[in-house]
Amino acid sequence: MAITVVKTMLRLMAEKPQLGMVYDRVGTPTWAARLANWLWAVVQKPEVTGVYHWTNAGVASWYDFAVAIQELAIEKGLLTNEIAISAIPASQYPTPAKRPSFSVIDKSTAEAAANVKTIHWRKQLSNMLDELKGK
Repeated sequence: MAITVVKTMLRLMAEKPQLGMVYDRVGTPTWAARLANWLWAVVQKPEVTGVYHWTNAGVASWYDFAVAIQELAIEKGLLTNEIAISAIPASQYPTPAKRPSFSVIDKSTAEAAANVKTIHWRKQLSNMLDELKGK
C-alpha cells in the first residue's frame, strides 16, 4: 500500500460523494515500510538466499481496502464525512493490464528466513495513517 495510493483515496473520499471500488480482485495490501523492515532483516543474514514472497498478512479486495481507509481515517480525524462506497465488479473498471482475481501469496518461507512475522494489513494501514496524521 503505497502512501500515494492511500493519499489519493483520502483525497477522493474528501472530494467525492461516493466511490465505486472493485470487489472481485483480492490481494494483500502491503505497506512499503514493513517490506523494508523485512528486507533489512534479510540483508543482515548473508546465509539467506533465494526468491521470497512478502506481503502483509490478511486478504482484501480494493473495496475492503477502501472501506478500511475510510473507517480508520474518520476514527483518526483525517476525514470528517463518510461517503458511500459501492462494490463494483472488475469488469466495470477496465485497465490495460491483465490482473489476477486472487493474488494472495504464501509468505511462510519469507517469515522463517528473516525471522520476521507478517502483520495484518489493517494494522499496518492504521500505522500508516498515524504517520500521515503526524506530518
